[in-house]
Amino acid sequence: MSHQQTVVLVDADNTLWDTDAVFQEAQLLLLTRVEEEAGAACRAVDRLAFVRSYDQALAQRHHLHLRYPPQLLVRSVEAGLAGIEPEAASREAISGRIPAASPLDQVGVDAIVSDYVQALSRAPQLLPTVAEGVSVATHARLRLYVMTEGRIEKQKRILELHGLLASFEGVWELTKERSQFDRVVSRFAGSRVVVVGDQPDRDIFPAKAAGCSTVLIPSRFKPSWQTQRDQEEADHVAVNFLDAARWCVKADAENALGVG
Repeated sequence: MSHQQTVVLVDADNTLWDTDAVFQEAQLLLLTRVEEEAGAACRAVDRLAFVRSYDQALAQRHHLHLRYPPQLLVRSVEAGLAGIEPEAASREAISGRIPAASPLDQVGVDAIVSDYVQALSRAPQLLPTVAEGVSVATHARLRLYVMTEGRIEKQKRILELHGLLASFEGVWELTKERSQFDRVVSRFAGSRVVVVGDQPDRDIFPAKAAGCSTVLIPSRFKPSWQTQRDQEEADHVAVNFLDAARWCVKADAENALGVG
């Protein structure tokens, strides 16, 4: 009796394509626009690190985590240019308290947010070895799916742009929680399910708790709350997507032989 082919759920952002580069450009644009509107200059040597310190503070405090409303980043960076530390700035921004002396009115904030969102809409480039890795996986007849917490149609457009849409059986909008991965495991009962992603807390931990095999491809972007030990929780830490695909193919072959 032939075994059921391994199902591979692949994260999109910073796993298939370089979303981090798009965010870098957009965050630096936001900083420049806030400087212009507020009439203040960032004195930090590393401008990107400055913005991201406020981004991370907001993500840790806001209930939507990294998906917090972008106007909060505008207000936090504005406060940062005035010398307020990230924790305090995030607290004030989320509470909606705006200093009376703020040079930015809502019209100015909305204009900056509009520019920021437009910059984020730029199509990201594929990460190195992704095309090769997808080819290896499809040649081995692995069943590939994209999992995303973003908009499905956007992810499909990016896959189509890079000629990869036909290689994936589907694109799923999936909240990365154990309960969601439990449903995936139930749906593909009898098949090995492998989850490939770049963030331990969002991709690896909940998938592993649901009984999935896990492959981490560490992203250049590492949130402040992530530790080296977190990365070691994955069944395999890959150097790139091709390495991840080869591991999945090997795992599928071992599964067919009843190994592991």
